[in-house]
Amino acid sequence: MGHVYVTVKISDPLKKRVKNVKMLVDTEATYPCIPINLAEDLGLKLEFKTKVILADGREIEAWYATAYIEILGRGDIMPIRVFNVEEPLVGVLALEALGLAVDPVTGEVKLTRSFIARA
Repeated sequence: MGHVYVTVKISDPLKKRVKNVKMLVDTEATYPCIPINLAEDLGLKLEFKTKVILADGREIEAWYATAYIEILGRGDIMPIRVFNVEEPLVGVLALEALGLAVDPVTGEVKLTRSFIARA
C-alpha cells in the first residue's frame, strides 16, 4: 500500500492558531505526534513528560499536550505527544475518535461511521 498522508487541520484547543499540516497516517502509532517547533507555533501548552516507546523499540520522553485535530471535516480535541519526531504522525487514537480508517486497497483515509462530536 505504501505511505498514506493526509492534510490535518491542527490548532490549540481554542482554535486561536490553526495550521494545515501534511501528516503521515501511522496505524501502528497510538497518539498523534508532532515536533516541538510545530507545538510552539500553535501555542500548545506542554503539560508534562511521559514515556513513549517508538516503533524501533526505543523508549523516549515526550511532552503531553492537547490539540484540536480535524481530518476530512471531522474534528475534536485530543491528547498528542510532542518530541523530536521526523515527521508529524496521525495515530489510531485520532482515526478512531474521528470515525476514520485507511482503506487498504486505495491507500486513502475514509469515513467509517457517523460522527457526532463537534469541538
